[in-house]
Amino acid sequence: MLSAEQFQQLFPHAPEAHRSGFLARATGLFHHAGLHASAARCHFFLAQLGHESHGLHRVTENLSYSAIRLTQIWPARFPRLEDARPFAHDPEALAERVYGGRLGNSRPGDGYRYRGRGYLQLTGRENYRAVGEQAGLPLEAQPELAADPGHALAVACAVWSWKGLNPLCDAGNFTGLSRRINGGLVGLQDRYDWLARAQRCLPWPGLEQIRALQRLLRARGLYDGSIDGILGRRSLAGLAALRAECGLPPGGLDGAVLALLPSGGTAPSGARAA
Repeated sequence: MLSAEQFQQLFPHAPEAHRSGFLARATGLFHHAGLHASAARCHFFLAQLGHESHGLHRVTENLSYSAIRLTQIWPARFPRLEDARPFAHDPEALAERVYGGRLGNSRPGDGYRYRGRGYLQLTGRENYRAVGEQAGLPLEAQPELAADPGHALAVACAVWSWKGLNPLCDAGNFTGLSRRINGGLVGLQDRYDWLARAQRCLPWPGLEQIRALQRLLRARGLYDGSIDGILGRRSLAGLAALRAECGLPPGGLDGAVLALLPSGGTAPSGARAA
């Protein structure tokens, strides 16, 4: 599914333990989560992992921030600098402030114990419990397993399945997917940058069809980017606009869109929006 060379190109700063753990289980886990079924699913998944974990390099949430930074990250909770100062560079106190009493964190210390971990930053006692059941792992009792190199990919795939994210991939809705994972659109441009990297590092059949689509979108005034064969942010926006113009439902680079191309090509396996 993902060769060692492709992994190194995409995640060059991943620790060796995560590299070996990921590669050992990727094929089976990707198939189980349905990620092997299309380019969009695979690329969207890898892009979100890249952003959330800083390239599989940071798998436990960093909660040590300056007071100024706290007002920027959580402006609603820390509207003034004096509100943030008691929590500056105090991860446990901060975790209790931002996560305590929510996400199933009902006991003292739960906010820190169930802070963000893993490739998709699983957070909150109730989410650890639910994803643990999905993955067959005792995450509520042993939350550190979510960041363990031997289990991190299984947990990420379990999060993906638990949240039901494949339909968003099939619809080519990377922005909606990002919102579902993050709860907002924090870091959206970086997520799109990771998407472009994933497409470059793990090519999928359909490159020429994507280029033909980009030419069509440009000719119709729906795209002003490069003809590079990468379905990035502008290409996906153009594709969505094209489908709307043609009365097609939301979706990816499927047979209905390929029929609009000058070549009238047939959609190859897995050629949905990426």
